[in-house]
Amino acid sequence: MTGMPYYHAVGELPRTMAIFPLPGALLLPRGTLPLNIFEPRYLTMIEDALKSERLIGMIQPDEETADIGTAHCFEVGCAGRITQFTETDDGRFLITLTGVARFRIARELPVMDGGYRLIEPDFSGFDADLRPQGGSGAIDRDALAQHLKAFL
Repeated sequence: MTGMPYYHAVGELPRTMAIFPLPGALLLPRGTLPLNIFEPRYLTMIEDALKSERLIGMIQPDEETADIGTAHCFEVGCAGRITQFTETDDGRFLITLTGVARFRIARELPVMDGGYRLIEPDFSGFDADLRPQGGSGAIDRDALAQHLKAFL
């Protein structure tokens, strides 16, 4: 997918969004991320997302804890649109997220009835993420590659 035909400005993005804190999973604007969803609260989150904007926020927890669903998270994540999904015979979802735009957590809201977390995202400052190739000229690719090698 080139660009994001669904959103042309950050003001068009939702004012609330579920987040999925997942260590080791990185979603970037215009990138894709396949996920195997099996935990009940995240199955509910995906079902709810499919009923609305199809957006969830991928974000890294910044601490190790037994329950990543309650972990404190880094400040910036990336909203992803569910662009493919399959429901398996055993009740899991196999989904593909396509990165839309980065966000900061403006405020965390009370946990949803299904047990997943909901935030008010702040997309300001990330307008370039919605343009094809937006922001890519500002990336120091060599430094990014070095950091990714260290991460992996």
